[in-house]
Amino acid sequence: MIKIYIAFWLFLFGTVFGSFLNCAAMRIVRGEDFIRGRSRCRSCGHELRAMDLIPIVSWLLSHGRCRYCKAKLSLRYPLTELVFAVALEGLFFRYGITVAFAGASCLTGCLFVLSLVDLEILEIPDGCLLTGVIAFCVTAPFTMESAKAFFLHVAAGLVTGVVMLVLSLVMDGVLQRESMGGGDIKLFALLGLWFGFTGILILTFLSCIFGLLFVSVRRRQTEPGGIFPFGPAIAAAAYVMLIFGDGLRDWYFRFL
Repeated sequence: MIKIYIAFWLFLFGTVFGSFLNCAAMRIVRGEDFIRGRSRCRSCGHELRAMDLIPIVSWLLSHGRCRYCKAKLSLRYPLTELVFAVALEGLFFRYGITVAFAGASCLTGCLFVLSLVDLEILEIPDGCLLTGVIAFCVTAPFTMESAKAFFLHVAAGLVTGVVMLVLSLVMDGVLQRESMGGGDIKLFALLGLWFGFTGILILTFLSCIFGLLFVSVRRRQTEPGGIFPFGPAIAAAAYVMLIFGDGLRDWYFRFL
């Protein structure tokens, strides 16, 4: 019963934080400060009030339109709020209220923002990556089994970054165009830090599968040979690892 009670309030918190992260992503795309400044309607510029900013509810009550100019509001707003809330619920039922949950939630928030930004402008903000590194360093002393495990994860992050950079340079030469952006390489390095050597191997395989799925879904919106944002696919694979990583590792080792 207590777990359900916590899950309920966590869902509400997730919608609020999802709204903030969506706003942050949109402001990063526009080159604006996402910490200061009041939210405004993107059509008429009217400053939004508290009743306009209730996650999901405000969008539903206004029938998806601005209360002031009646401009249509994107479905992105309630969807991002709902998706992040559900993502937090998954982490809660996986980890409970623990330090591991706090770290995983922070990483998920970073992945969420960088995915939204990458989808729009094909860039992965360094700030999201740095926040992910800080979250790992803060929580690792409480979640790592030993100092050796910590340094193995650090080594995994460094090796992953170098390997991805080399592979990218080789593929650039073969394809005669950019095969992987620098942001994607740094993101893989960050996730190597979080998941270690075995985890990053599984994650890379999953990210390729998700990437193919995303390409097939957006194939009508993407020109043949055009640049496709890989960040969201990597982020989705990372979330799967956060939830099912232990089971996937066990499955992997059974085949060795």
